[in-house]
Amino acid sequence: MSVAIPSYSSPDPFRLHVPPPTSGIIFDNNPEHVLDLALCRLQTAGIRLVEWQDLVYRRMGVPACIKNYCYLVPDALVPHASQVLTDLGLPLSPATKFELTVSGDFAARAYSHRITRSTCCARVQHLMLYPQSFATLVDAELEEHPPSHVRLPCSAPVLVPTAPAVYASILRMMLQYDRFDPVVVELSSQLSELIGYHLLGLKDGYIEEEDWERWEVDRRIEDAVHVVRAWGMDQVWRDGEQWMGDALAEMVKTGGIEHLPTKPRTP
Repeated sequence: MSVAIPSYSSPDPFRLHVPPPTSGIIFDNNPEHVLDLALCRLQTAGIRLVEWQDLVYRRMGVPACIKNYCYLVPDALVPHASQVLTDLGLPLSPATKFELTVSGDFAARAYSHRITRSTCCARVQHLMLYPQSFATLVDAELEEHPPSHVRLPCSAPVLVPTAPAVYASILRMMLQYDRFDPVVVELSSQLSELIGYHLLGLKDGYIEEEDWERWEVDRRIEDAVHVVRAWGMDQVWRDGEQWMGDALAEMVKTGGIEHLPTKPRTP
């Protein structure tokens, strides 16, 4: 069920108090607090935020250890949102050649702002902004929820895609790239984890064959297929995308993605 998209043009000043930017001092806070201040500043600027990637997967039961915090922003406002973060004292970090090679468009399409004082590869963390169209999500597929990055955030509620919208977004994105593109490789891994943790409810995301009976995996598969079929009955798929229910159900049953459509590889 969709909800009205919140407006942050007139925020509650007691809820969204953000201190003025000061060079370097913002990094005296821990990364989660820096992130919270950044989200407050963006919302105060009237920019709505959609949680994406690991933030959403963690909501769905995947035990993701979040290094970089990804948010979707209305396409036309991404440069403005990036400038807001720069003005707050969070520097823009262009993608390296290595990141572009390994992550493809996940690196190329991001406006990545550092939220840690450290720039060491092992310790640096970023707030990453993406255009909402990159994730193929529309407003009707979003719901309003409290932010999930800290226990007591000062930032206002954010938007979160519904569970079926998450799966549909992954499948749509996979259709835009050839099978061996880094984006497809990463999305395939994410899809497998979501099925294991979210749809099958497995403690570790997967089960060795000798433990199937103890964990009632056959029953879990049957229940998960029923959930996916029910999404189709609820008409959550867009026109022309009803095949997604069949594709997901088949992947739940077989654990393979070979049958999923992808863009033909460019010679």
